[in-house]
Amino acid sequence: MATKTKAPAFGGLDRSKTLAENTVNAGPVVLDSNVTLKNPDGTGFQGGSLTVKLANAGVDDHLSIAAVGGITLGTDAGTGATIVFYNGARIGTETVSGSTITVSFDQPVSDDAATALARAIAYSNPSNTPSAAAHAVTFTAVDAEHSAISATMQLKVKAENDAPAFSNLGPVSSHILSTASQGVVIDGDAHVSNPDGTGFKGGKLTVHLSDGNTDDLIYLSQGSFSIVGTKLYLDGKVVGTVSAEGVMGHDLSLTFKSNVAISDAQMSGLIDQISYSNRSLSPEPQAKDVAITVTDTEKNSTTAHLTLAFEDRAPTIISASPASPISKIASGSFGYDISSVAVSPDATKVAFESTGDMGGTRITLDDLRTGQVTILASDLASTASFPGATDIAFSPDGQKIAFVSTASNVVAGDTNGGSDVFIKDFNTGTVTRVSTDSRGKQISGSNGDPVFSSDGTKMLFVAGVQNLPGDTDSSGLYVKDLKTGIATQIAINEANPSHATRGFNADFSPDGTKLVFVAWGDQSGPKFGGDSQCIYIKDLNSGDVTYVTAASAHQVLPVFSPDGTKIAFVSSESSVVPGGEIWGTHLYLKDVQTGEITCVSSPDGVLPNDGSVGDSFSFSSDGTKIVFSSSESTLPGNTGGVSNIFVADLETGTITRIAPDANGASSDPVFTPDGAHVIFVSDATNLVANDTNNASDVFMASIPATSVTSATLTEDAARKTLNAAGTFYFADADAKDTHAVSVAAPDGALGTLSAKVVSDMNGTGAVVWSYVVDETKVEPLAAGQTKVETFALTLDDHHGGTVTQNVSVTLTGTGGAAPMVASFALAPETTAAAAPVSGPELWAAAMASLSGVSEASPQLFDVLEKRAAALESAHAHGPAGAFEGAGTEMAHLAAQIDPAVTHVLETLWSDLSGHGAGTASAHQIADGMEAIATHLRDALHAGHAGDPLLV
Repeated sequence: MATKTKAPAFGGLDRSKTLAENTVNAGPVVLDSNVTLKNPDGTGFQGGSLTVKLANAGVDDHLSIAAVGGITLGTDAGTGATIVFYNGARIGTETVSGSTITVSFDQPVSDDAATALARAIAYSNPSNTPSAAAHAVTFTAVDAEHSAISATMQLKVKAENDAPAFSNLGPVSSHILSTASQGVVIDGDAHVSNPDGTGFKGGKLTVHLSDGNTDDLIYLSQGSFSIVGTKLYLDGKVVGTVSAEGVMGHDLSLTFKSNVAISDAQMSGLIDQISYSNRSLSPEPQAKDVAITVTDTEKNSTTAHLTLAFEDRAPTIISASPASPISKIASGSFGYDISSVAVSPDATKVAFESTGDMGGTRITLDDLRTGQVTILASDLASTASFPGATDIAFSPDGQKIAFVSTASNVVAGDTNGGSDVFIKDFNTGTVTRVSTDSRGKQISGSNGDPVFSSDGTKMLFVAGVQNLPGDTDSSGLYVKDLKTGIATQIAINEANPSHATRGFNADFSPDGTKLVFVAWGDQSGPKFGGDSQCIYIKDLNSGDVTYVTAASAHQVLPVFSPDGTKIAFVSSESSVVPGGEIWGTHLYLKDVQTGEITCVSSPDGVLPNDGSVGDSFSFSSDGTKIVFSSSESTLPGNTGGVSNIFVADLETGTITRIAPDANGASSDPVFTPDGAHVIFVSDATNLVANDTNNASDVFMASIPATSVTSATLTEDAARKTLNAAGTFYFADADAKDTHAVSVAAPDGALGTLSAKVVSDMNGTGAVVWSYVVDETKVEPLAAGQTKVETFALTLDDHHGGTVTQNVSVTLTGTGGAAPMVASFALAPETTAAAAPVSGPELWAAAMASLSGVSEASPQLFDVLEKRAAALESAHAHGPAGAFEGAGTEMAHLAAQIDPAVTHVLETLWSDLSGHGAGTASAHQIADGMEAIATHLRDALHAGHAGDPLLV
């Protein structure tokens, strides 16, 4: 007869258990540390289980297994299951289903192990308002013989009165000292709650300021709560009384009525209105402790402290820009290609265009300070008409943004079916269509390629059709006056209107006097039937169009350097530089003063033919660097055959690759205004962690940049101006400060230096400075002679904190100065009998007196011409034989001098009108005077006794 098995048995289980709310709030609490579990058959529990079920469980009720009494938990590396151990030996596997825990014993389990597990069952509840109802907790054990036993515990949680709880308060409330007298909110985003859920009806708020004096005031800023006399109002309703007014350094104390409910949110809003001001005209920057005490409905109180600090920490100049890892600043969407990236002048906003597989476009604006993303325009059914062109542009002051969109709902009345240029004003929020005629009427066709003038008052754009006033040669370039609304055509070939063609991809020079643009043509100018796309410069004052180079690239986007002395462009034309390759597209830089062209994108002048530079590139603000994308194999580390981002240092020739380990193609790079960061587009997935959106994104990488506070310039007769630029970086512990820079020039400075603050955000920024001097002012320096000009640049944080950085420019002479006209005095023109001075002596004296240019220079030649006419008149009417035989020579003199003087005057006046009096070319004037001297010497023949006729 088989032996009858016995069921397992629980012993000592507490049948009724009450736990305190705050205890179970703090974490899991063991339900019964005295319970026992035994198998009377002595065979243990292998193959059995222990199940614990919590009845009527809410979302906050939790059972778990605590690590006590030798019980520990682990994870199976293969299955991920939770393993239960006793004294380090595995006893089973845990499974959880809702409010039920089961441990299946898949290993030998002794009575001691089973008992330890039963004692490890724990309960927790994070709620401060738990249910008052009892929960049945049922323990069920199954032994090795599959005999089962159950035992039940009635579990209750006793609610407790909890003190109010603060969050997001302090610990320091830091403010600028100058704002102390204006008044500041102490902490505008603090929060307080009553964990019992009963609010603050009948409660109290007290604010105490340590070391308060008669100048200190604690008050409520404007908001939902207000104080009138001794009453406290909430949205116009009396909700309490004021027992202490907070004046003269005393407490502010408010008591709520017992019959008015005050919620957690309302109490938090009241705390956020607590403000401080100091009535002293010169408050001391002494930190003060602010103690805020709140009392809830149950009369429980909590006090929180924060330090109220007022200080004005001046900015400091730092040796280099702060380094930071690559970050993603905008996420793209699947199927959309990002392009046309633009950065605002203060570096706080980034805008870009994205074009989808179905042709849809959208313009997106990201605010880097707030993280706010704005869709400026979106059209899912049409495409832009100017792919690759400049579709987005910020105004110079950063208060507006221009963009191109094919959407018809950006402004009312857009029915032309094409793309248009729009401007959004960030201050007013208004959006205006710019690509209209002078009457404000829309232009049929598509328009694009917006460029602001340097002063922000005008916009250059390409019109889709020729229906604007004055369009006589099919030019597509127009300038819109943003104040008057007048649209003016820019004729790109006034010298030969029959050579009509359409200009595009234009850019203003920094001073707004010139345009660089692309058109079909050749060295003779833009014309129909031109062999290639060429780059030209148009002078908006003189109307002259100058050939720059042939380009023949898919998209040619010429850009002026920040100082206007150079033009960067891409080209696949082999004739740009000697030895150029016909294959591949390269980035070039042309000096518009000397005509020199260099290839920026090819180290050591080697031009590969296995890759191309991207259409988009960007100068740094100081003009010392260019960032571009390229797939050329000769570039550093560029062996993968995909496009990467590179920075070329124009001073050293060094080319550096950004993100060397990128596993995807990158493009559309642009410098931030501080020159210390590059923003670009990439479909690489390893630039930042967890990049799994399978789309092109916008990234920002820091560029090692040292502060530049000096420059050396050497006199160069081939240039009209000498230029230098640099950037220095600063930090400010008062991260919310904004900064301005002023420039103090030294006495007798030959050049001028200007500066502006850029990328001023989150406690760091940069000052970009540029220096320019007329080359003729440097010419008088002897070979090797130097002149150091030191400018004091003062950075002001607008709160009294300043720091000054000197910027020095060393000018070095070469001794090659050409003479300039300062003054030239002749005897009165009407006196025929002036002191006899020979022609060679006269010109020797004139040339010896030439030193610098003055507004009197043109009069010199006028005097010279009149003097010749007077001589001729004297000969004709003088005494018989006075100048015997000289009539023919004097007539020849007049005939020769007239065109020579006229030519020099035209040249001189043209130069003066374009650049202002005093800046005419030394060489033009000197050459003109030499020409006149030659003509005079040729005309003069021996007179009486062999003397020259000129007197």
